[in-house]
Amino acid sequence: MKRRHFILTAAGAAGGMVSWLSRAGTPCPPAQVSVQGGTSAATACPSAAGAGSYTTKFPLTENPISEGGKWSRAPSSNWTNVQTAPGLAFGTNGAADAYEDSYALLSGFGPNQSAQATIYVASGISTSETHEVELLLRFADGSDTARGYECNLNFLGGMQVVRWEGGPGSFTVLGGGGVSKVQTGDVFKATMTGNTIQVYYNGAVVCTVSDSAFSTGNPGIGFFKRSSGSNSAFRFSSFTAATL
Repeated sequence: MKRRHFILTAAGAAGGMVSWLSRAGTPCPPAQVSVQGGTSAATACPSAAGAGSYTTKFPLTENPISEGGKWSRAPSSNWTNVQTAPGLAFGTNGAADAYEDSYALLSGFGPNQSAQATIYVASGISTSETHEVELLLRFADGSDTARGYECNLNFLGGMQVVRWEGGPGSFTVLGGGGVSKVQTGDVFKATMTGNTIQVYYNGAVVCTVSDSAFSTGNPGIGFFKRSSGSNSAFRFSSFTAATL
């Protein structure tokens, strides 16, 4: 969703990054249940209603992504599907050359949550067009609306936290940062606890912002490119979400 020119110029703005001090969540040890496409662990923490976790390496060929009903997107022509091929997830947007990001959401998570993905960058990716991957936090959608927090990463290294306000193309940039280089195998992570969002890259904090607009919602993934870009150029090869 967003401000594409800013993110393209933000590459290399990694100065001031600090070491990641990990935040341990409250232990919740329910039994794990194997499901198609990933593993799911439903929890029963009294302090985190709807708590859960989910991990996948996208083993299926699906459009839209489902993995046995774990992923969803409300029917709407305003946005587009996330697609998967064995080992990779990627977007399908670009035909309208608008803010029709591709996204998919999980369900059943508490408000304090994390989302983490492993990056895949195709060789020969165009340096003249925007390609973006997104981690979503506290997201919710309907037939004509989608709202929540997007933590996006451009393949040149620019990073932003954006609040989706509900309607297509309606957003607010909350903050940003950058990393010097994006490579296949790098780990992109975002957490939200209370009203604080932190974004990490390979274990280092890149950006911290605060916002209190949304107190509920679920984690998810998203992708964006312009019409001349390639959906297969910038993808995720694995994803994990958890209630903290």
